[in-house]
Amino acid sequence: LTVNPAFVSEFKNGDTRRTASIIDLAGEGVTALDDFEASYKDQREYTGYAVKKYAPLCFADGTSASKEDGSGDFQISNHQDYVIIRYADVLLMAAELGSPNAQAYFDTVRKRAYTTDGQLSANYTALPATKEHIMQERRLELAFESINYWDLLRQGIDHAANKLAGNVSVFSGGSPDMVSIKADRLRATKGLSQIPYNQITLANGTLEQNPGW
Repeated sequence: LTVNPAFVSEFKNGDTRRTASIIDLAGEGVTALDDFEASYKDQREYTGYAVKKYAPLCFADGTSASKEDGSGDFQISNHQDYVIIRYADVLLMAAELGSPNAQAYFDTVRKRAYTTDGQLSANYTALPATKEHIMQERRLELAFESINYWDLLRQGIDHAANKLAGNVSVFSGGSPDMVSIKADRLRATKGLSQIPYNQITLANGTLEQNPGW
């Protein structure tokens, strides 16, 4: 999955979550591989960044973990566990709800992200546990875990629409392209997904299509 460069830039220097969550294809040497050119021309919406959190596991020599143990195609036999909930999520929820320990919980999550080999980064800057800072921390900490979109929606459809709308320059098939997300479209659908028509048919009219679809 491709990643918006604007989101990549939200991670500050010293935040280890950037390299833990995102593949910088040029920075990590992927673009120098012999077969990259052919793969690049076969991609859509290429930005130079990809999701690392759920990337298939492999060994140091590049051998797929799925193929090594005979479990098959990584797309259906991925060794990465799907995250349902994490301790950091619980801490940030408690901070958001106004726990007396909100600042301590907030700091715990951020300091872990800025610590390498037991050493807190010189780039770490303490922040007050305001709602704005907590929501931004959730955005970074829980990136690509199917949470951010719903975090935005629960702050109001206008907030979500304004935050998500925009244009992103990409490459599709090796040629310049543009991905556009329209705020009006998000408002029209209230951010909800389309209910498959076959499910509405099977329900004999019990289900009604979500607004805007």
